[in-house]
Amino acid sequence: MRVTAIIPSRGGADGALARCVAALLAERDAKLRIVASIDGHDAPADLEPLARDSSVTVVTGEQGGPSAARNRALEHADGQLVLFLNDDVVPAPRLIDHHRAAHRDGAPRLVLGDAPFAVPTGDRVLDRLTRETALLFFYSDMNGVERDRDWGFRHAWTLNLSVPRAVCAAFDEGLKFPMFDDLEWAYRVTTEHAAPVVYRPEASAVHHHRYEPGQILAREALLGHQALALHRVNPQCATSVFGERFDGSPQSIHDAQALITTDAAQEYAHFEELATKPALSVNIHDLFARARGWRMAARAAGFLAAAQGAPPPRPDAIFTQNAST
Repeated sequence: MRVTAIIPSRGGADGALARCVAALLAERDAKLRIVASIDGHDAPADLEPLARDSSVTVVTGEQGGPSAARNRALEHADGQLVLFLNDDVVPAPRLIDHHRAAHRDGAPRLVLGDAPFAVPTGDRVLDRLTRETALLFFYSDMNGVERDRDWGFRHAWTLNLSVPRAVCAAFDEGLKFPMFDDLEWAYRVTTEHAAPVVYRPEASAVHHHRYEPGQILAREALLGHQALALHRVNPQCATSVFGERFDGSPQSIHDAQALITTDAAQEYAHFEELATKPALSVNIHDLFARARGWRMAARAAGFLAAAQGAPPPRPDAIFTQNAST
Protein backbone atom coordinates (compact mmCIF):
# COMPACT_ATOMS: atom_id res chain seq x y z
CA MET A 1 0.00 0.00 0.00
CA ARG A 2 1.51 3.32 -1.09
CA VAL A 3 1.45 6.03 1.58
CA THR A 4 1.80 9.78 1.17
CA ALA A 5 2.92 11.50 4.39
CA ILE A 6 1.83 15.15 4.43
CA ILE A 7 3.61 17.54 6.79
CA PRO A 8 2.44 21.17 6.80
CA SER A 9 4.93 23.61 8.30
CA ARG A 10 5.65 27.30 8.76
CA GLY A 11 9.31 26.43 8.19
CA GLY A 12 11.57 28.13 10.70
CA ALA A 13 15.07 27.42 11.83
CA ASP A 14 14.37 25.12 14.79
CA GLY A 15 15.05 21.97 12.78
CA ALA A 16 11.71 20.34 13.62
CA LEU A 17 10.56 19.70 10.06
CA ALA A 18 13.92 18.21 9.03
CA ARG A 19 13.86 15.89 12.08
CA CYS A 20 10.41 14.64 11.15
CA VAL A 21 11.35 14.02 7.51
CA ALA A 22 14.64 12.35 8.48
CA ALA A 23 12.83 9.93 10.82
CA LEU A 24 10.48 8.91 8.01
CA LEU A 25 13.35 8.44 5.56
CA ALA A 26 15.10 6.20 8.08
CA GLU A 27 12.38 3.60 7.50
CA ARG A 28 13.69 3.03 3.96
CA ASP A 29 10.13 2.43 2.80
CA ALA A 30 9.97 2.21 -0.99
CA LYS A 31 6.21 2.81 -0.99
CA LEU A 32 6.35 6.00 1.06
CA ARG A 33 6.24 9.48 -0.41
CA ILE A 34 6.81 12.51 1.82
CA VAL A 35 5.34 15.91 0.99
CA ALA A 36 6.59 18.78 3.14
CA SER A 37 4.26 21.71 2.51
CA ILE A 38 5.55 25.12 3.58
CA ASP A 39 3.01 27.77 4.58
CA GLY A 40 5.02 30.47 2.81
CA HIS A 41 7.73 30.65 0.19
CA ASP A 42 10.86 29.86 2.24
CA ALA A 43 11.70 26.26 3.04
CA PRO A 44 14.21 25.79 5.90
CA ALA A 45 17.78 25.33 4.72
CA ASP A 46 18.29 22.09 6.65
CA LEU A 47 15.51 20.48 4.60
CA GLU A 48 17.44 20.88 1.35
CA PRO A 49 19.75 17.84 1.71
CA LEU A 50 16.77 15.62 2.63
CA ALA A 51 14.76 16.91 -0.32
CA ARG A 52 17.34 15.41 -2.69
CA ASP A 53 15.83 12.03 -1.89
CA SER A 54 13.46 11.08 -4.69
CA SER A 55 10.70 10.22 -2.22
CA VAL A 56 10.59 13.77 -0.80
CA THR A 57 8.65 16.63 -2.37
CA VAL A 58 8.73 20.18 -0.99
CA VAL A 59 5.93 22.55 -1.95
CA THR A 60 5.59 26.22 -1.05
CA GLY A 61 2.92 28.88 -1.48
CA GLU A 62 1.27 31.97 -0.09
CA GLN A 63 0.70 31.93 3.66
CA GLY A 64 -2.85 30.79 4.29
CA GLY A 65 -2.58 28.60 7.37
CA PRO A 66 -2.30 24.83 7.77
CA SER A 67 -5.44 24.09 5.73
CA ALA A 68 -3.98 25.79 2.65
CA ALA A 69 -0.65 24.01 3.16
CA ARG A 70 -2.32 20.61 3.44
CA ASN A 71 -4.43 21.25 0.36
CA ARG A 72 -1.33 22.06 -1.70
CA ALA A 73 0.24 18.84 -0.47
CA LEU A 74 -2.86 16.78 -1.29
CA GLU A 75 -2.35 17.65 -4.96
CA HIS A 76 0.78 15.47 -4.77
CA ALA A 77 -0.80 12.60 -2.80
CA ASP A 78 -0.65 9.62 -5.16
CA GLY A 79 -0.80 6.86 -2.54
CA GLN A 80 -3.80 4.83 -1.45
CA LEU A 81 -3.26 6.16 2.08
CA VAL A 82 -2.60 9.68 3.35
CA LEU A 83 -0.81 10.18 6.64
CA PHE A 84 -0.97 13.63 8.21
CA LEU A 85 1.78 14.61 10.64
CA ASN A 86 2.73 17.74 12.55
CA ASP A 87 6.20 19.02 11.76
CA ASP A 88 7.15 18.87 15.46
CA VAL A 89 6.63 15.13 15.86
CA VAL A 90 9.35 12.50 15.46
CA PRO A 91 7.86 9.25 14.07
CA ALA A 92 8.75 6.14 16.02
CA PRO A 93 10.06 3.09 14.12
CA ARG A 94 7.44 1.28 12.03
CA LEU A 95 4.94 4.15 12.20
CA ILE A 96 4.07 3.66 8.53
CA ASP A 97 3.67 -0.10 8.92
CA HIS A 98 1.29 0.33 11.84
CA HIS A 99 -0.88 2.79 9.92
CA ARG A 100 -0.93 0.46 6.91
CA ALA A 101 -2.01 -2.45 9.10
CA ALA A 102 -4.94 -0.46 10.46
CA HIS A 103 -6.26 0.04 6.90
CA ARG A 104 -5.52 -3.39 5.48
CA ASP A 105 -9.17 -4.42 5.13
CA GLY A 106 -9.92 -1.39 2.93
CA ALA A 107 -12.81 -0.07 5.05
CA PRO A 108 -13.08 3.74 5.29
CA ARG A 109 -11.77 4.85 8.65
CA LEU A 110 -9.60 7.54 10.19
CA VAL A 111 -6.75 6.08 12.23
CA LEU A 112 -5.34 8.19 15.04
CA GLY A 113 -1.87 7.27 16.19
CA ASP A 114 -0.40 8.13 19.55
CA ALA A 115 1.53 11.40 19.97
CA PRO A 116 3.05 11.40 23.46
CA PHE A 117 4.79 14.58 24.52
CA ALA A 118 8.53 14.23 24.88
CA VAL A 119 9.77 14.31 28.47
CA PRO A 120 12.11 17.31 28.63
CA THR A 121 15.18 17.93 30.73
CA GLY A 122 14.07 19.78 33.84
CA ASP A 123 10.57 18.31 33.81
CA ARG A 124 7.98 20.75 35.21
CA VAL A 125 4.40 20.73 36.42
CA LEU A 126 3.20 22.11 33.08
CA ASP A 127 5.07 19.43 31.16
CA ARG A 128 3.29 16.74 33.15
CA LEU A 129 -0.05 18.49 32.65
CA THR A 130 0.35 18.37 28.87
CA ARG A 131 1.40 14.71 28.97
CA GLU A 132 -0.93 13.25 31.58
CA THR A 133 -4.18 15.21 31.47
CA ALA A 134 -6.67 16.43 28.86
CA LEU A 135 -5.32 19.99 29.01
CA LEU A 136 -4.53 19.89 25.27
CA PHE A 137 -5.42 16.44 23.91
CA PHE A 138 -7.44 13.50 25.22
CA TYR A 139 -4.90 10.72 24.80
CA SER A 140 -4.79 10.23 28.57
CA ASP A 141 -8.45 9.12 28.44
CA MET A 142 -8.03 6.84 25.42
CA ASN A 143 -5.42 4.31 26.48
CA GLY A 144 -6.78 1.02 27.78
CA VAL A 145 -10.20 1.47 26.16
CA GLU A 146 -11.65 -1.11 23.75
CA ARG A 147 -9.62 -1.15 20.56
CA ASP A 148 -12.36 -0.61 17.98
CA ARG A 149 -14.25 2.15 19.75
CA ASP A 150 -15.28 4.99 17.43
CA TRP A 151 -13.90 8.11 19.10
CA GLY A 152 -15.64 10.47 16.70
CA PHE A 153 -14.40 13.44 14.70
CA ARG A 154 -13.37 15.45 17.78
CA HIS A 155 -10.43 13.06 18.25
CA ALA A 156 -9.20 13.28 14.64
CA TRP A 157 -6.06 15.34 15.28
CA THR A 158 -3.83 15.62 12.26
CA LEU A 159 -0.59 15.55 14.24
CA ASN A 160 -0.62 11.76 13.56
CA LEU A 161 -3.64 10.60 11.56
CA SER A 162 -4.13 8.43 8.47
CA VAL A 163 -7.06 8.20 6.07
CA PRO A 164 -7.67 6.47 2.70
CA ARG A 165 -6.97 8.88 -0.15
CA ALA A 166 -10.30 7.96 -1.75
CA VAL A 167 -12.27 9.56 1.11
CA CYS A 168 -9.87 12.40 1.92
CA ALA A 169 -11.60 15.74 1.33
CA ALA A 170 -9.96 19.14 0.98
CA PHE A 171 -9.54 21.29 4.09
CA ASP A 172 -11.60 24.47 4.45
CA GLU A 173 -9.20 27.38 4.00
CA GLY A 174 -11.61 29.71 5.75
CA LEU A 175 -10.12 28.36 9.01
CA LYS A 176 -6.73 30.04 8.78
CA PHE A 177 -5.45 29.41 12.29
CA PRO A 178 -4.32 25.99 13.60
CA MET A 179 -7.48 25.34 15.58
CA PHE A 180 -10.52 23.30 14.42
CA ASP A 181 -9.12 23.13 10.88
CA ASP A 182 -8.65 19.38 11.30
CA LEU A 183 -11.85 18.74 13.26
CA GLU A 184 -14.04 20.54 10.71
CA TRP A 185 -12.43 18.46 7.96
CA ALA A 186 -12.91 15.27 9.99
CA TYR A 187 -16.56 16.14 10.64
CA ARG A 188 -17.20 16.19 6.89
CA VAL A 189 -15.19 13.06 6.14
CA THR A 190 -16.71 10.96 8.93
CA THR A 191 -20.25 12.15 8.16
CA GLU A 192 -20.09 11.66 4.39
CA HIS A 193 -18.43 8.24 4.51
CA ALA A 194 -19.77 6.89 7.83
CA ALA A 195 -16.11 6.50 8.76
CA PRO A 196 -15.16 5.85 12.39
CA VAL A 197 -12.13 7.34 14.13
CA VAL A 198 -10.13 4.53 15.73
CA TYR A 199 -7.07 4.79 17.94
CA ARG A 200 -3.93 2.74 17.36
CA PRO A 201 -1.37 3.62 20.06
CA GLU A 202 1.29 1.42 18.46
CA ALA A 203 1.43 3.94 15.58
CA SER A 204 3.40 6.45 17.60
CA ALA A 205 5.16 9.75 16.93
CA VAL A 206 6.73 11.67 19.82
CA HIS A 207 5.51 15.26 20.08
CA HIS A 208 8.36 17.71 20.70
CA HIS A 209 6.44 20.81 21.74
CA ARG A 210 7.12 22.32 25.14
CA TYR A 211 4.57 24.90 26.24
CA GLU A 212 4.94 27.88 28.54
CA PRO A 213 1.99 29.09 30.66
CA GLY A 214 1.37 32.12 28.45
CA GLN A 215 1.25 29.89 25.38
CA ILE A 216 -1.46 27.76 26.98
CA LEU A 217 -3.43 30.92 27.75
CA ALA A 218 -3.00 32.17 24.18
CA ARG A 219 -4.07 28.77 22.83
CA GLU A 220 -7.30 28.91 24.84
CA ALA A 221 -7.99 32.40 23.48
CA LEU A 222 -7.36 31.15 19.95
CA LEU A 223 -9.86 28.34 20.58
CA GLY A 224 -12.57 30.89 21.37
CA HIS A 225 -11.56 33.08 18.45
CA GLN A 226 -11.74 30.19 15.99
CA ALA A 227 -15.02 28.96 17.49
CA LEU A 228 -16.83 31.88 15.84
CA ALA A 229 -15.10 31.12 12.53
CA LEU A 230 -16.18 27.49 12.85
CA HIS A 231 -19.80 28.54 13.38
CA ARG A 232 -19.59 30.53 10.16
CA VAL A 233 -17.77 27.90 8.08
CA ASN A 234 -19.64 24.80 9.27
CA PRO A 235 -22.57 25.54 11.62
CA GLN A 236 -23.45 21.86 12.06
CA CYS A 237 -19.93 20.98 13.17
CA ALA A 238 -19.75 24.00 15.49
CA THR A 239 -23.09 23.17 17.08
CA SER A 240 -21.90 19.60 17.67
CA VAL A 241 -18.85 20.96 19.52
CA PHE A 242 -20.22 24.05 21.28
CA GLY A 243 -24.00 24.03 21.09
CA GLU A 244 -25.02 27.70 20.86
CA ARG A 245 -21.93 28.98 22.67
CA PHE A 246 -19.70 31.30 20.65
CA ASP A 247 -22.16 31.51 17.73
CA GLY A 248 -22.06 35.32 17.58
CA SER A 249 -25.60 35.89 18.85
CA PRO A 250 -26.26 38.65 21.41
CA GLN A 251 -26.85 35.96 24.05
CA SER A 252 -23.51 34.29 23.31
CA ILE A 253 -21.73 37.64 23.61
CA HIS A 254 -23.46 38.35 26.93
CA ASP A 255 -22.55 34.90 28.23
CA ALA A 256 -18.93 35.35 27.17
CA GLN A 257 -18.64 38.70 28.93
CA ALA A 258 -19.83 37.09 32.15
CA LEU A 259 -16.96 34.58 32.07
CA ILE A 260 -14.19 37.17 32.26
CA THR A 261 -13.95 37.77 35.98
CA THR A 262 -11.44 38.79 38.61
CA ASP A 263 -11.64 35.24 39.97
CA ALA A 264 -10.59 33.84 36.59
CA ALA A 265 -7.59 36.18 36.49
CA GLN A 266 -6.57 35.12 40.00
CA GLU A 267 -6.96 31.45 39.10
CA TYR A 268 -4.65 31.91 36.13
CA ALA A 269 -2.09 33.75 38.25
CA HIS A 270 -2.10 30.79 40.66
CA PHE A 271 -1.67 28.38 37.74
CA GLU A 272 1.16 30.45 36.28
CA GLU A 273 2.96 30.45 39.63
CA LEU A 274 2.83 26.67 39.92
CA ALA A 275 3.24 25.65 36.27
CA THR A 276 7.01 25.95 36.07
CA LYS A 277 7.77 24.29 39.41
CA PRO A 278 9.42 20.84 39.42
CA ALA A 279 7.18 18.14 37.98
CA LEU A 280 6.42 16.26 41.21
CA SER A 281 5.86 19.28 43.44
CA VAL A 282 2.12 19.67 42.73
CA ASN A 283 -0.89 17.41 42.32
CA ILE A 284 -1.44 17.98 38.62
CA HIS A 285 -4.98 16.60 38.55
CA ASP A 286 -6.13 19.06 41.20
CA LEU A 287 -4.42 21.86 39.29
CA PHE A 288 -6.06 20.77 36.04
CA ALA A 289 -9.51 20.75 37.67
CA ARG A 290 -8.94 24.27 39.00
CA ALA A 291 -7.95 25.54 35.55
CA ARG A 292 -11.46 25.46 34.10
CA GLY A 293 -12.39 29.02 35.11
CA TRP A 294 -9.44 30.81 33.54
CA ARG A 295 -9.52 28.58 30.47
CA MET A 296 -13.16 29.46 29.82
CA ALA A 297 -12.39 33.13 30.40
CA ALA A 298 -9.58 33.01 27.85
CA ARG A 299 -11.87 31.33 25.32
CA ALA A 300 -14.48 34.00 25.95
CA ALA A 301 -11.93 36.76 25.40
CA GLY A 302 -10.87 35.21 22.11
CA PHE A 303 -14.48 34.88 20.99
CA LEU A 304 -15.27 38.49 21.91
CA ALA A 305 -12.28 39.68 19.90
CA ALA A 306 -13.48 37.68 16.89
CA ALA A 307 -16.99 39.11 17.25
CA GLN A 308 -15.44 42.59 17.04
CA GLY A 309 -13.39 41.66 13.98
CA ALA A 310 -10.15 41.81 15.97
CA PRO A 311 -7.29 39.26 16.04
CA PRO A 312 -6.89 36.86 18.98
CA PRO A 313 -5.91 38.88 22.09
CA ARG A 314 -2.41 38.86 23.50
CA PRO A 315 -2.05 36.90 26.75
CA ASP A 316 -1.50 40.09 28.76
CA ALA A 317 -4.85 41.47 27.51
CA ILE A 318 -7.05 38.42 27.92
CA PHE A 319 -8.50 39.21 31.32
CA THR A 320 -9.26 42.81 30.38
CA GLN A 321 -11.05 41.89 27.12
CA ASN A 322 -14.58 43.27 27.16
CA ALA A 323 -16.98 43.50 24.25
CA SER A 324 -18.58 46.64 25.70
CA THR A 325 -15.38 48.73 25.42
